[in-house]
Amino acid sequence: MKIVLVRVDDRLIHGEVAVGWTRILGATHIVVANDQASTDNTQKMLLKMATPVGVKSTVLSVADAAQQLSAAKFKNDKVLVLVRDPQSLLGLMEGGLNLEQVNVANVRMAEGRQRITKEVAASPEEIAAWKELDRRDVKLEARLLPGSAPNDFGKIIRSL
Repeated sequence: MKIVLVRVDDRLIHGEVAVGWTRILGATHIVVANDQASTDNTQKMLLKMATPVGVKSTVLSVADAAQQLSAAKFKNDKVLVLVRDPQSLLGLMEGGLNLEQVNVANVRMAEGRQRITKEVAASPEEIAAWKELDRRDVKLEARLLPGSAPNDFGKIIRSL
């Protein structure tokens, strides 16, 4: 098993992931690590329907995803890991997964969040989680599409 990308995108599996990232990375398996989605059969069905033909998808709680990814359960797969928020990344790390680099894509604006970049908004708790990931030397790269230029999201977070 090889993890080809860890991505924070509150939309989880959608067009950019299904068409852009899986193809350019050659991903063969998408693992969604999200506690809410893992217990919602309708959401799981919709995520499976959004998965490209020829690519497997698995929807797990953050704890189960950490355990299965750390144990290299998805043998011979090129895995794209999706989470909705930085707290889930910390949960994956606390569950034993070593994260070196994360693609920060889209976290929508909502009440209680401030805009960090054009695509990313964060609550005070999310900012604290981003700062903790940066403190742990996880390379945070803001990059929406495979062909777009990456931005150093860690530097942005450190400036807050």
